[in-house]
Amino acid sequence: MAHERIRVSVAEDDLLARELIVTYLKAHHDVDVVGQCQTGDELFERLAEAPADLIVLDINMPGRDVFEVLAAAGLAADSVPYVVFTTAYDKYAIRAFEVNALDFLLKPFTATRFAGALERVRRRFRAHSQAQPISQLIDDLGRRPKRLLVPAGPGLVPIAVADIDWIKAERDYSRLYVKGRTYLVSRILTDLEARLDAEQFARIHRSAIVNVSRISEVKPQGSQRFRVILHDGTVLILSRTRAQLLRDWKI
Repeated sequence: MAHERIRVSVAEDDLLARELIVTYLKAHHDVDVVGQCQTGDELFERLAEAPADLIVLDINMPGRDVFEVLAAAGLAADSVPYVVFTTAYDKYAIRAFEVNALDFLLKPFTATRFAGALERVRRRFRAHSQAQPISQLIDDLGRRPKRLLVPAGPGLVPIAVADIDWIKAERDYSRLYVKGRTYLVSRILTDLEARLDAEQFARIHRSAIVNVSRISEVKPQGSQRFRVILHDGTVLILSRTRAQLLRDWKI
């Protein structure tokens, strides 16, 4: 970063929440608030008018979808290098962490918690880290993410979606099988199915999604069911209700 001060835009539709964020920001001597907006449409205009180093961004605002706005703005990577997400709903937490965002603030958050998020921004600047391109942000948070950030021990680790071998339903959770390791995520299988590319991942059973590139062989099991054998030897069942998939795969 060529300058020492942090230029921040605040995108928040709730007036009181927006004013509180601005108050928190002004308590820091190295921060300049360069823009405020309360809808996706205003965000689009603001980003074009006032480049920022950081956006404090409410995930769910009225008007245009905020991620579509970022994509449509066509911003270069150094125009808006960092994003801190805010929301009143913790259901967005996993989605926000699937991208290399600096932080996720669940409302109501304290001045101390907010200061912690700003300190993470400062550390990135001091380390001269390469900013995350907006295009990558859209890819990871959109309907077809390229990466997922999943729980592993006390923290989170990124995995490439293409590296997932298959996914198993476990009640209100799903277990990802990735290169010999497994990760339990707090999403039901149907939610994951909606975000994965249907040409790459197939729901072969009510409790299983498979990466079709990992399929080594399909063998009959009885009159209407099939065994799906993956490259690592894993055997899954293609249910009779999903048998149409087999016909779709045939050439």
